[in-house]
Amino acid sequence: MLVPYSWLKEFVNLKKSAEAIASDISLSTIGVDGVSKQGREKVLNLDITYNRGDLLSIVGVAREIGALYNLKLKGEENPFSPPKDAEDLRIKIDLKLSPLYTLTRISGLSYKTTPKDIKKRLELSGMRPINLWADLTNYVMLEWGQPFHAFDAEKVARRDPNLSIQVRSAKKGETIKTLDGLNRMLLSGDIIIADKRGPIAIAGVMGGKDTEVDEGTTEILLEAAIFDPIQIRKTARRLGLRSEASGRFEHYISPENLLISLHKITQMYKFHGRGEVTGLGSVGETKTDREPVVLTQDKLDQVSGEHFGIDKARRFLKQLGFKVMSSEKGLLCWAPYWRGDISIPEDLVEEVLRLYGYENIAAQPLQTEVNVSSGGRLENWRDTVTRLLAGNGFNEVKTYSFVSTQSLTHLDTGKLQRIRNPISAETEYLRPSLVLSLMEVAQLNSPKFEKGKVFELEKIYPKTGEYFSLGAVLWGEKDLFRILKGYVEALFSEANLRVDFNPVKDGRLHPTKSTQITVEGEPIGVLGEIHPHLASSYGVEAAIFEINFEKFVELARDWKPFAPISLYAVVYEDFSFILTEDYPLRDLVE
Repeated sequence: MLVPYSWLKEFVNLKKSAEAIASDISLSTIGVDGVSKQGREKVLNLDITYNRGDLLSIVGVAREIGALYNLKLKGEENPFSPPKDAEDLRIKIDLKLSPLYTLTRISGLSYKTTPKDIKKRLELSGMRPINLWADLTNYVMLEWGQPFHAFDAEKVARRDPNLSIQVRSAKKGETIKTLDGLNRMLLSGDIIIADKRGPIAIAGVMGGKDTEVDEGTTEILLEAAIFDPIQIRKTARRLGLRSEASGRFEHYISPENLLISLHKITQMYKFHGRGEVTGLGSVGETKTDREPVVLTQDKLDQVSGEHFGIDKARRFLKQLGFKVMSSEKGLLCWAPYWRGDISIPEDLVEEVLRLYGYENIAAQPLQTEVNVSSGGRLENWRDTVTRLLAGNGFNEVKTYSFVSTQSLTHLDTGKLQRIRNPISAETEYLRPSLVLSLMEVAQLNSPKFEKGKVFELEKIYPKTGEYFSLGAVLWGEKDLFRILKGYVEALFSEANLRVDFNPVKDGRLHPTKSTQITVEGEPIGVLGEIHPHLASSYGVEAAIFEINFEKFVELARDWKPFAPISLYAVVYEDFSFILTEDYPLRDLVE
């Protein structure tokens, strides 16, 4: 996420340079990919972790930096309060799809070009200015983390004079022409904003062309809502419409922050467009109800590894915005409304220690005995196989056990194991194979290394069960299939196994340069060059093998099968054969 340094300084009184702040926060909170200079402005490029959706805003980052330096946030956080004479707008929603939905009518708008300072900040943050109405919604979204969508109220009224807006699940076969001019086919489950005539927006993803705001808009209906994050992600991924807004909807959004953001944007519409709030519709919970999390001295000492004063912990938690009270059990801690990732005592200890500074925790020797164990047959073979592949020039990698968004486009989600409560959009499904994970490694490294050999030995999670799998990828060689086949044969030779190669149909592999790996008639894995459509998608031509490592260990022999020495001298003869194309060479050799 791109964060202009001057924008941060509006919310927290920073004295250090952008580079110094980037160094400090990278040790405690936020990954920093660098600080760039654009003109006279410095921009921090932040790498936000999945669980910290509250940091997807200028204010959220400012809060963290303020807590780190014990500085107060500037300005007031006022929730939206409509005028007493504002009309009640009719809204009908499914609370399972949208826990909170608000629609605000702003009338009497007078258009002008977007101010230069707003345009500049949007561009520094990686967004393209469009028009004043859209730019204001994007500006407040970047500042407070709450996405908005503006409908042209007059265009909505032409479709439905009663403005009977509802949030519902799409009906099979419904379509909508989105802002990019494309007609989109909707599926049951997609969340839509609709009137009596049909959809006017795909919730959290993109608005409809029929109700688009433009320079002639004088009245808008401004949407601010919280939607089901899982469904937003599914729809955005399926339609290829991932955006700044959908990315924020996929994380935690609080109702309190929504109302503060709504107050901010209505003030901006009034200041820049002379608009006045004339109507409001709101359905859903406007407050976050949370149970306290208890932090005891024992838990603090146990997790931190040293005696850490509970009073110091209280001070750090208060700096982070927690409400803290003492009790017989310990500290009762209520997370601030913007933090949706705090649920257990260990979360609190992490907050305390990162503010204290991990580098300030004294190193200590292990306090427990380490029992040396052989680890069993599987671990022994893991060591053997790892040494063999590393000795042949392979580098070992460890990739995530989840299916990335890119890989999901090549998989059927109905055949994947889904996490019941994923922490983010990127952790919803468990990988059924190592193939696509290794292709992502090849994609990332092939621009830097002309040739590469990489392997991974980790668990995979097919639809039923789980097991250890061994996979490897090779790129940059002239004859990828034959070279990788040689490594596979060496691997099975080490296990004193005779390996056979049989025809295979695998959509991930090249139709004529792939094979099934078989031992004693039992399929154990696949080998082949990547199918051209996958090679094109990942931008690298590669060969890959994957075997069921647990089956491999089960079949592996410590000794080669005994074969008696022949009683007769060896005689070599030459033969020539003419065979049909489908006759396996293996059968002839046997």
